[in-house]
Amino acid sequence: MKLASGMQGFMLIIINILLKRFNLSKKRICKEMPTGCILPGRAHPDIFIDEKIKENIDKILEMFETGNMPAAIARTVIRAQEGFELPSDKWSLGNQIIMMAHNTEDARGFKQWQEVGRFVKKGAKAFYILGPMCKRIKNKEDDREKIIITCFKSIPVFRYEDTEGAEVEYPDYLPKEPPPLWDVAEKMGIQVNYRPFTGEAFGSITTDGRKMTLRTHDVKTYFHELGHGAHGTFKKLKGGQHEDQEIVAETVACVLCELYGYHGYIYHGFRYIKHYAGAKDGKESARAIMAVLSDVKQCLDIILSLAEPLEELTAA
Repeated sequence: MKLASGMQGFMLIIINILLKRFNLSKKRICKEMPTGCILPGRAHPDIFIDEKIKENIDKILEMFETGNMPAAIARTVIRAQEGFELPSDKWSLGNQIIMMAHNTEDARGFKQWQEVGRFVKKGAKAFYILGPMCKRIKNKEDDREKIIITCFKSIPVFRYEDTEGAEVEYPDYLPKEPPPLWDVAEKMGIQVNYRPFTGEAFGSITTDGRKMTLRTHDVKTYFHELGHGAHGTFKKLKGGQHEDQEIVAETVACVLCELYGYHGYIYHGFRYIKHYAGAKDGKESARAIMAVLSDVKQCLDIILSLAEPLEELTAA
């Protein structure tokens, strides 16, 4: 099956959706369209619409608007194997991303390395994470104590690669079977690592799009982070979680879940997008998706151009 190509072809999809969903006129929509746009119903030999992608985007928007979605499946997380917990498993997401940015999966303080029989190499340089400085205060009303964070201090840590000594055994958290599009991450130059869940994010990716960490085997999270990775190839990713980036990545994940038959994650995607869009209902969530659809289209083009043809997957 040929993949959708060109902004005009994708904009035709958007026109059809807008006309159908929000009762807008062709005249009003054309004011926002690039010069030379062909309206629905007019044949054009140079424009090919991938009906499979159109069908699934349309389906997701309809599910969001009506609330009629497949039953949600339970989310899962990776639990640390007893005896193999790493100090970084307890770090904040921000500190874990700092560690990934320094190209390592294990970083510890000087004494922490000594405790496992490893020693920092001569001349190795530390990098720094942030640790909270806490203070106990009493509530004037009931005399109860509470802990507040007053400031942060920098803590030096060293990469595994900058130490030597006894071997450290690391458990394998890879899924029994890789998710669909597993080879796409490799083709995009993204290193994927599975780690135990730490109570914060199900997954993350560095702002340069080179290192992805997954703390669940759920396919949707892999698709979401893959969406971020594709997004970062044509727009610089901002650190942290930003509305536009999150809506793009989650919409990409929802479309891929529909394409590959993982329908039980759509409800989770709906709640995620609704949260980041600050939407009151499904229609507002759908409008938030509309605002970033050009980026969604480009991400899907990048991912699916590196994937096996969809008709081969359907036949398998």
